[in-house]
Amino acid sequence: MKVVSEAIFNKFNEQDQGSRHPLYNLVSGKLYKERAPQDATLPYVVYHIISVVPDWTFNTDFEKIRIQFDLFSKTNDSTQVENMYTYLQELYDWRSLVVAGYDHVWMRRELARLVRDPEDDVWQYTVDYEVFIEEQN
Repeated sequence: MKVVSEAIFNKFNEQDQGSRHPLYNLVSGKLYKERAPQDATLPYVVYHIISVVPDWTFNTDFEKIRIQFDLFSKTNDSTQVENMYTYLQELYDWRSLVVAGYDHVWMRRELARLVRDPEDDVWQYTVDYEVFIEEQN
């Protein structure tokens, strides 16, 4: 859903009194959809919309969206990628997204897993969220 992608990106880029969120600063504003460019330098964040499932009640339409964030770092230890994870939680856990045409209901973290790719020697923290939005009438 294009409007959900825009909401994720807008939340990431928000400024509070001229300051950006620590996650934005740590990755130098590098948030990519689906994949990072070949020449992207670490650290960065990639997000994917995994699924969009419609739901409804008698008079209301909802969308349940699964979003996956992949946090990448190439430091020797996991401190940087774990800081990215902490900042991702601050930015998105139970926070409101402004989604055009919808009222935001909730965004909750579902699971997270940390691995180190043995071939590329890169840390990867994969974090899944579920977003629940209600269509505006």
